[in-house]
Amino acid sequence: MATVADADESLRGGVLEPVRGKCGGLIALAWIVLAALSVVVVFGCLAVRSDRARETQRHEFVDGAEAGALALIDVHSATVDQDLETLQSLSTGTLAEELRSGESAFVASIRDFAVESDGRVDTAALASESGNSGVVLIAASAQVGNSAGESSARTYRLRVGVEEVDGRVLMSSVEFVP
Repeated sequence: MATVADADESLRGGVLEPVRGKCGGLIALAWIVLAALSVVVVFGCLAVRSDRARETQRHEFVDGAEAGALALIDVHSATVDQDLETLQSLSTGTLAEELRSGESAFVASIRDFAVESDGRVDTAALASESGNSGVVLIAASAQVGNSAGESSARTYRLRVGVEEVDGRVLMSSVEFVP
């Protein structure tokens, strides 16, 4: 005579074993999907962080070039020493060396002709970048006056090279373009 224990045993062998095998496979599949999803999320977050860092660096390149260009075209005979100091502090490499070597001629011409140049940056855009350096194109203008009483509006188009040095973006070259 068959008992409940026998029926339970027959069910276990015939019906429950395949269910237990399918359940284990589904659990394994769920873990694989979860792991794959985790990898996708991590790589996605890293890509977004990298893009944000690159965009921040691009903005810093443009900001550094604008500050340097403004220091170059916004000079006044009364504050020429401070203006030159500011320009030198925003420069690096060969540009900084050129400013130091030509410092007396630059200062003398501004003082001798009582130059008053009120400059502003009209627009700027990053043209190229490579690692810790870049090139920024700038359109600027200035109202320039001198000791002869002459006053005129000037416009400038500049190609400014920038480099990141010790966490600061500095001008490494300036070229006036036609």
